[in-house]
Amino acid sequence: MRDVFADPRSVSSLEVLLNDRKIGTIVRTPGDFNAFSFEDSYRATGGFPVLSLSFRAATGGLRKDPRPVARALPAFFANLLPEDKLREAMEKHHAGTVRPGNDFDLLAALGSDLPGAVRVIPAGATIARQDTPPPVRPKARFSLAGVQMKLSVIKNIGKGGGLTIPLGDEQGAYIAKFPSTSFPGVSENEYANLALAEAIGMEVPERELVEQSQFEGIPEEFRTLSDGKVLLVRRFDRGPGGARVHIEDFAQVFGIYPARKYEGAAYHDIAAALGMAVSASAALEFVRRLALAAITGNGDMHLKNWSLIYPGAGDRPALAPVYDVLSTVPYIPADSMALSLAGERAFKALNAQRWRSFANRARLPEPAVLKAVAETVERVDELWWSLPERAFIPERVLERIDAHVRQMMPVLRA
Repeated sequence: MRDVFADPRSVSSLEVLLNDRKIGTIVRTPGDFNAFSFEDSYRATGGFPVLSLSFRAATGGLRKDPRPVARALPAFFANLLPEDKLREAMEKHHAGTVRPGNDFDLLAALGSDLPGAVRVIPAGATIARQDTPPPVRPKARFSLAGVQMKLSVIKNIGKGGGLTIPLGDEQGAYIAKFPSTSFPGVSENEYANLALAEAIGMEVPERELVEQSQFEGIPEEFRTLSDGKVLLVRRFDRGPGGARVHIEDFAQVFGIYPARKYEGAAYHDIAAALGMAVSASAALEFVRRLALAAITGNGDMHLKNWSLIYPGAGDRPALAPVYDVLSTVPYIPADSMALSLAGERAFKALNAQRWRSFANRARLPEPAVLKAVAETVERVDELWWSLPERAFIPERVLERIDAHVRQMMPVLRA
């Protein structure tokens, strides 16, 4: 059986589900205001399983329902939608039913396969089920955050294999990140950086490099003209049998819109939130990942590239695995940290005094922070130069990464 989806433009109310549990409703009112409210039955649970820390009161339980927003969704839901190229492609893919720039339309169209365990469906059982396939080819209905062209994909098992994108009510278990004409070797760059993160003891999803020829049936609007390998990463928000595992990024945690992901908070805010909501060890793991970003020249670790994951019953968060790690300095030589670290973004300014100031602002012990940074530097120096995955990176890109690593060693060791 397949889902028959309503025209998003005709939908005025969306039910918000966390896995199969209805927890609230988004209503579109005249004048294009969007209002979200929680179900009374969900409020009665105290807000468990957790949808987002941004909705939780400091004293426990849920905050009041957020105010209606004009021509936009509340920040948590806005952060579920794709950005830039992928958004443009999705709007083109759903042309005629999704108005360009309309968040509500797009969420209604893509709500069946969102990041984490959230699903959004038209209210009032407007999704019907029918045994025979509809005459119109089903559409892609997945959403992935970020600006790079990336697709949720299915790995076909058996004779022939191949990779396809999910259509209709299907779900993808992998994310395919396509090469870029602007950033040569970006897939290989990220592949090696993920391998380095794993080698020094960080939790990293499974990944592989695949050929574009392995993809089948990709609609024209999602195709890229760039040559090169595709990075295929297993989704850590999908479990066995397609089970959904809830996640939220730190733009959602702080209630910040995607447009402000580079400025809505500082790194010490993330560390402090981890220390309070998860544990001190999670905050120090975050410090290690920050040190890795500094030493490898990763200037894109903004609020949406750090996430919480809610395993099991979904009542308690943990720090999600590493993702979207790559060196940006080969492409942007003057790049810097995506967010402020104790008032500074320049890589070369991240000396011991800066980390001490960060520790104080994050309410972490200075010796533990300095130790985490120093140990990360030593592990990178020990493993990076002989890492097998270096061989995949184009020579010119690798030279620039290596030069940055060498420059950062004395800065971070000091």
